[in-house]
Amino acid sequence: MLLPRVLARVTRVYGTAHTGRYGARAAPGVRITARDDLNASTASISRGAAPRSRAPASRTARPRAVHSTSDDVPERDPGKAAMFASLKRREFQTVGMFRPTRADEAKAQIARFLSARMRTRRELFEKLTIDKGYEAEDANEALDAMEAAGAVSDAAYAEAFARHKWRTANWAAARVRRSLRDKGVSDRDIDTGFTLVFGEEGTMRVDAHVEDAEEDADEVEDLARLRAAELLRAARAQFHRNPRGDVQARIRRLMSWLERRGHSGSVIMDVVKVIRSEAASGDESDDAFRAY
Repeated sequence: MLLPRVLARVTRVYGTAHTGRYGARAAPGVRITARDDLNASTASISRGAAPRSRAPASRTARPRAVHSTSDDVPERDPGKAAMFASLKRREFQTVGMFRPTRADEAKAQIARFLSARMRTRRELFEKLTIDKGYEAEDANEALDAMEAAGAVSDAAYAEAFARHKWRTANWAAARVRRSLRDKGVSDRDIDTGFTLVFGEEGTMRVDAHVEDAEEDADEVEDLARLRAAELLRAARAQFHRNPRGDVQARIRRLMSWLERRGHSGSVIMDVVKVIRSEAASGDESDDAFRAY
């Protein structure tokens, strides 16, 4: 107990004392050992005081980086600040820029529809109003503008549709017309498109000499005869594709094939007459015609 009394007396003599790690106090110039500091801490705990802990050395705070946003625009440029703020809120009209209307957005949507495949005006209108939720007025305005620009054309659609169905399945003009009407294409646009595919009248007559039209340069523009020659070749290939059964069974299957494609009875009978004559079989009865 002598050491604390000595320390207290030294403190009174020398004034302010230094504090050790565990609470021991010493005057300036007096060295405090670890044992003395521990004894002082033990004494303070016995008196009910909590030991004093040394606060960790404070580090110099590093300045935090400030990330600029679209609104962090210098006050010296109010026009630029207004532009960033309007772009953030999508208010294009506040800075004098072009603001697309619903009709303009519908035009862009029509362009996306047409990038996949050709569509009629009615198909585009239904997709805009039903699938995308556009008002009928905005949809019609956009379609009118796209038609004026030539991007939407029912006549061009009728031509492409008729040409595709003829090349891939030998559809008759009557069946193509019915299908286009179901798609909302008017008869005027259908006639315009058909002129470039089936000719002006859209009718054909098949005979044994119809294929000679392709060899005559003067008759190249006679689309009706050209289509008749193509139909005869397709029917001939269909007749010889399935040799199962007798000639009459094969002719009946050929007639059903032509009927499913929408060809008229006169065209079917003309084709069958040519095929029967080419078959040169012994059975020349008209049972196949009566069955039709």
